[in-house]
Amino acid sequence: MPFITERAAYLARLHIGSTMAILALALIPFAARIYVRVWPVWRFGWDDALIVAGLVCSVGDWVLLYKEMYLEPRYISFEDMRVPVIYAYFAIPLWCLAMTLIKTSVVLTLLRLPLKKSWKRVLYVLMTVQIVYCIADFGYIFFKCRPIHAAWDYTVQPVQCTAIGADVIVAGVGSAINIVTDILLSIAPIFILWNLRRPLRERILICVLTGVGLFASIASILKSIMVGNWKSPDDKWEKAVAIATWTIIEQFVSILAACSPSLKGPIESLLAKFGIALVEREARISFVHIPERGGERKVRQEAREWLGESGSGIRSAPAELTAVVDESDQKEPSLPPAVWSRGAPAKPFIPQFLQRQKPQET
Repeated sequence: MPFITERAAYLARLHIGSTMAILALALIPFAARIYVRVWPVWRFGWDDALIVAGLVCSVGDWVLLYKEMYLEPRYISFEDMRVPVIYAYFAIPLWCLAMTLIKTSVVLTLLRLPLKKSWKRVLYVLMTVQIVYCIADFGYIFFKCRPIHAAWDYTVQPVQCTAIGADVIVAGVGSAINIVTDILLSIAPIFILWNLRRPLRERILICVLTGVGLFASIASILKSIMVGNWKSPDDKWEKAVAIATWTIIEQFVSILAACSPSLKGPIESLLAKFGIALVEREARISFVHIPERGGERKVRQEAREWLGESGSGIRSAPAELTAVVDESDQKEPSLPPAVWSRGAPAKPFIPQFLQRQKPQET
C-alpha cells in the first residue's frame, strides 16, 4: 500500500501556500489590465482574450493537481492513488495549452508596437514554434498507448505504451522549447522598449515589469531537472508534488509577467506621491516612435529636447513623431497637434497597456 511520507506532505502544504500567494499576486496586474481594456471605453483585444483563457486554464491545472496533495503522512489505497494519477495526466496537456495561450498573448501584445521586420519575424517564429509544440504534445499524450485510455488508467490490461524513457525525452524536448521561448519572450520586450525615447528611470521601470517573465524561466528549468530525475529510485510521490508546484508557479508567474506592464501607471502615480518623477514633461506619453527615414538624426535630437532629455526645450514636437499615451488616462489630450503622426493608420499597433489618442483638428 503506498505511503505518503512526511517530506511529501510538507511539500504538499508548501505547494498550496506558495501557489495561492503567487496567484493572488498575479491577479493584481491581471485585474488592472482587464480594467483599463474594458473601462470606460471597450478596447478588449485578442491578446486580452488569450490571457484570460490562459488564466482559466492555469487555475484549472491547479485544481487538477490539487488531488495529489496529501497534507499529512498516511497510507493510501491503490484506488485513492488512481484518481490523482488520472487528474495529473490530464493536467499535462492543460499546462501546455495554458502556456501556449499566455505566450501567444505576449506575442500579440508586442506586435502592436511599430517594430522592425526582423523583430516581427522573431515573434512570429516564437509563436509558431509554441503552437506547433502544443499540438504535437497533445498528439503524443493522447495517442502513446493502445487503448488510448490506458495512458491515464493503469488498471487497464492488456496495454501497449511507449517506454518511460520516451516520456522523459519528450518532456525534455518540451522543456527545452518552453525554456527558450520563456527567456526570449522575457528579454525581447526589454531590448525593444529600452530603445524608446523616454527618460532612463521610466525605461528601467518598464523593463523591470516586462522582465518578470525570467522567473517563469527559472521555474521551468527547475521543473525540467526534476522531470529528468524521475527514473531515480527516490520517492516518486514527493517528486510528483515538487513537479506540480513548479508547473503551477511557472504558469502563474507567466501571467504576472504578461500583465505587469499594466501597473506602470499606478506605480508612476505612487512614486509621484513621494516626489519621485519618472518623466519631466508629459507624463502621460509612454513613448515616441520615430520613423526610420531621411533626417532621422535631427528628428531624434528634437524629440529628446521636447521630452526634456536635453538642456533646452522646444515649444512643439516634430511632425514626424508619433506619441503614444497611457491607456488608463482618459482625460482630454493636452498635447500639441504637431505631436501626432499625420499618416497614422486607423488601427495603430501599440502595446496593450498603451493607446494612441486621436489627433486634434488643427
